[in-house]
Amino acid sequence: MELLLKHILAGNNNPPQGSICFDSSDHVRFQNGQNVSGHNYGCNRRFVIEKNIQSDEGYTVSIYNMDGLHPLWQNNVQMAPKRMRIIGINKNIVELRGYGYDENALAMGAPLEAASFENYGIVLMIENDEIVRIQLNMFDRNISIVYL
Repeated sequence: MELLLKHILAGNNNPPQGSICFDSSDHVRFQNGQNVSGHNYGCNRRFVIEKNIQSDEGYTVSIYNMDGLHPLWQNNVQMAPKRMRIIGINKNIVELRGYGYDENALAMGAPLEAASFENYGIVLMIENDEIVRIQLNMFDRNISIVYL
């Protein structure tokens, strides 16, 4: 098992170092608890979970589109880095929730609510020492996306 995953399963919000990746080729989108998309087979995404890149408590979570570059942005960032910390563990399920604010968004005049990382969270399902599923929650929009 990767060292960072051991820290996550132990509930450690101050890991010494490291990063882990979870690659998904399918996801299902839920809005208000209802499946609104069905399976999206062949949609390749990569979650990167790493020690907080700002040297604070918790982790930094990012998502990348592995199918290519966005035509307008010219990068493959699906979700910009979000600061998160572990808020709960139930056996092999670990929940992280965003905290703090996106300083770049605030500098551009975004309202506090729109710049809050608290709008985001992930739930990790871990089996046989690896992440097998991640659920991305966007609380302000009542949307969950389950990555398989």
